[in-house]
Amino acid sequence: MRLHKPELVESFTLTEFDKHLLEQGNEVEAEARKLFPGAVLVSATGDQAVNETCRLMAGDTDAIFQATFLAGGFFAKCDVIKRGAMPGTWDLFEIKGTNSKKEGNEDRDHISDLGFQKHVLEFAGVTVGHANIVHLNKEYIRAGNLDVQALFTVSDSTDQVDALSAGLLEDMHAAREYLNKAIEPNIGCDCHLSGRSRHCRTFAYSHPEIPEYSVHDIVRIGQSKKKIEYLMDERIFVIDEVPDEYELGDAQLMQVRAHKSQKSIIDVGEIEQILGSYTFPLYFFDYETYAPAIPAFDGYGPYVKIPFQFSLHTLRDAETKPEHVEFLQLDRSDPTRAVAQLLDQYIDPKGTVIVWYAPFERGVNKEIGERLREYASQMERINGQVRDLRDIFAKQHYVHPDFRGSTSIKDVLPVVVPELSYDGMAIKEGTAASEQWWAMTAAGTEAGERTTIADALRAYCKLDSYAMYAIWRRLLGR
Repeated sequence: MRLHKPELVESFTLTEFDKHLLEQGNEVEAEARKLFPGAVLVSATGDQAVNETCRLMAGDTDAIFQATFLAGGFFAKCDVIKRGAMPGTWDLFEIKGTNSKKEGNEDRDHISDLGFQKHVLEFAGVTVGHANIVHLNKEYIRAGNLDVQALFTVSDSTDQVDALSAGLLEDMHAAREYLNKAIEPNIGCDCHLSGRSRHCRTFAYSHPEIPEYSVHDIVRIGQSKKKIEYLMDERIFVIDEVPDEYELGDAQLMQVRAHKSQKSIIDVGEIEQILGSYTFPLYFFDYETYAPAIPAFDGYGPYVKIPFQFSLHTLRDAETKPEHVEFLQLDRSDPTRAVAQLLDQYIDPKGTVIVWYAPFERGVNKEIGERLREYASQMERINGQVRDLRDIFAKQHYVHPDFRGSTSIKDVLPVVVPELSYDGMAIKEGTAASEQWWAMTAAGTEAGERTTIADALRAYCKLDSYAMYAIWRRLLGR
């Protein structure tokens, strides 16, 4: 699309999550470069970058960042190349922002990146020695100054690259031929054979026959290749057209039935049993966290969550209104101790802590206890009190056609409690909240902007915990 239909590119904007991944990747690469002291950065672009790379390789430069090659109709910009142990060879290093060497398809993507670069370098007459992946060490825990040698692990992936070499070369030539087509192919992508979460940015353009809400939105449909292929082969795109006799899982079947009937499916008995197991006081609780690839504070490892904010609505009994307390870390320092102290203070051993997606909150509490051993028992005690309100929807005790298969609180709230919504809020979802907190606490952020962001963060997190209270009330018929 960028090559042949540039007028469409603006409609394929990056999401907040995409931007977050790019920023994290840049931070990881900046730190990983410290593993190669004396390396020279190729700062030019285009043909000038290729020429500068050739000049550096011909000289006595030992390692090069962003070495650039154009050969055989392919273009490659390498994270790092370094002179190999064998004279005349160069080793490749691909820097990845992952927390360990990945397995399965993600690892294959990493190997493919290396393999592509190796082919292009060989087309350019370069003899490649070893091909390596540089990734974060998930066992690393920061203590004092960042230890870059311990933070990263270098994995020799030469054998894996060589094993994929022949097939990858075929793919490269096929891709080049595809990009050079004068007439646009009828099918721009094969994402129609995947669930909605794995669709590419140009999916709607490439598949205009498939509506915004389609069979691709049926819960977990992408996990069954056979099911999605059958639906596509039969050109069944609309959920209403899914045959009644077609075999689906229980959750999938409930979603389809609710959509076809345009009526809710509610198991009152199951809902009453779950809500009846809650004991007062009720604590409606929500965290906001930021998980930097590069640990910012002592006691943290790569991608360990910083609990920079929480909101807590406490309901003492069924007749009173909830009391609200909140916490927001206003500077870039470790909030762990403050959070642990406040939670221990405000959440009594008696009562139920109600969250939305318990593995997240429990995981943050567990990490707090691991960093502060003196609060480990308190965090474990609170985790024992945690109950997941989302279970009512995830376990299909309440299915509504307007949920569209989602159990996100952002989708459930406006259906169950129509007077409440995240629409119009400055911050509407967790990734944006994380990024905004990181921006708010940056050294160069002006005071006025800090205040604006802080207000938006408080409003967002407060609605998250209040939304659970409001949904709980509505489920009880209040």
